[in-house]
Amino acid sequence: MKRIAWLDGIAARIAAVSILGLVLAQLAAVGVALLLRPHELQVFQARWLVETTADVAREVFARPPAERARALRERPEAVHLSLAWQPTFESDAEPRRPRGPVGRLQRGIAERLPPGYRVDVDLAFAPGRAWNAPDRYIRRVPNEESAWNEGAGGVVPGSFVLAIRGPDGTWLVVRPKEAQIAWGWIVFAAWLAATAAAGAFAAWWAAHRLVRPLEALAREAARAGAGLAPLTQAAKDAPREVRTIGEALARMRGQLVRHVEDRTQLLAAVSHDLRTPLTRLRLRAEGIGDESERAKALGDLEEMERMIGETLEFARADALEAAPERFDLAALVQTLVDERIDMDRPVEYEGPASLVIEGRAGALKRALANLIDNALAYAGPARVRLGVEADAIAVVVSDDGPGIPADRLEDVFRPFVRLEASRSRETGGAGLGLAVARDVARAHGGDVVLANRSPKGLDARLTLPKIA
Repeated sequence: MKRIAWLDGIAARIAAVSILGLVLAQLAAVGVALLLRPHELQVFQARWLVETTADVAREVFARPPAERARALRERPEAVHLSLAWQPTFESDAEPRRPRGPVGRLQRGIAERLPPGYRVDVDLAFAPGRAWNAPDRYIRRVPNEESAWNEGAGGVVPGSFVLAIRGPDGTWLVVRPKEAQIAWGWIVFAAWLAATAAAGAFAAWWAAHRLVRPLEALAREAARAGAGLAPLTQAAKDAPREVRTIGEALARMRGQLVRHVEDRTQLLAAVSHDLRTPLTRLRLRAEGIGDESERAKALGDLEEMERMIGETLEFARADALEAAPERFDLAALVQTLVDERIDMDRPVEYEGPASLVIEGRAGALKRALANLIDNALAYAGPARVRLGVEADAIAVVVSDDGPGIPADRLEDVFRPFVRLEASRSRETGGAGLGLAVARDVARAHGGDVVLANRSPKGLDARLTLPKIA
């Protein structure tokens, strides 16, 4: 299922559910109200209807056919009655001698018309049904109180068809005009939109206030994953569950920091203790008479000291660094490139002149130096590209060397693993450079990955998260 971008957050989902519930509740309430509310009923005074119909018939059939439709539209009775002139008409009334209200209406209209006219009357239901509705739902036509005299001619409910055939064989058809309720639906739609908008604003505001502590907690977790100091603590007025999660994350972070500090102190002590006997061995090795054996012994001691230093650097990663701070990553990368150019090493830089981030500059400098030096040592010329992507900052070190077998791309990140099996001091270090680089990147919430390029070459990609 495709994810809807604007519904991806908790606040948006809470607000959407609240708004949908509000609208559905409004529609249900309106539906019930419409079902329970009696329909408005139009009641026409019989005498007024008879006289009006006869008067309209006399006038319209006295006009030329081309003027009849316009004349009907201009009649004042068109407010209450639907007046139509049409060539033919088919009556639904049964062909029988009209009696009761139908007969009275038919005779009343016919008496007021000259000879040559025919009158058809069709009532959909008996007049007595007009009084089933409460008085407040009955609309009287005409609405002038002075015109009403129910005892003189009675009333006609608003469900009738009066058809009068003129001398020329065409018909005037009179029906009650449908109640004009369009404005009512407009008011209803406006009311529904206004209440939905107010409910949406309230729901959105409440939802954002509800998830604001979660958003702050997510930012703090991201900073902790990137090795950065927290900016704020969980708000005291945050929900209990959010406070509990925040406290658990704070305890976990504290335990991890203490663990790293204890490990670093232990390794520092071991390193110090190892270097003391190594120093004594160096002094003794310098006293060896055979020059060749003395050089071999001193070389072995140098390699041991270098391996101890690299091992300590890998273990501590950036734990011994000062607190994270803001620094210019672009300037740091350019410095590394310039230093190697000064040593006649073929390396190029591509990227912005400045890019300020927050992190541990010393640790990142070691990691990037390892990646650049690996490319220069094993593949010749190197290119360093710095860029900002959608959700990360990337430093890519590219070379044109033979690359790495696909099944070994992850193995080379393991400590002390080297593709060159001789472990000669001339062909590389102890196999910790990539492990250190990945450890530093992951301590900042990022990573280091390797990818072969076609037809040859290797990309070492160090990414860092964009932290607000």
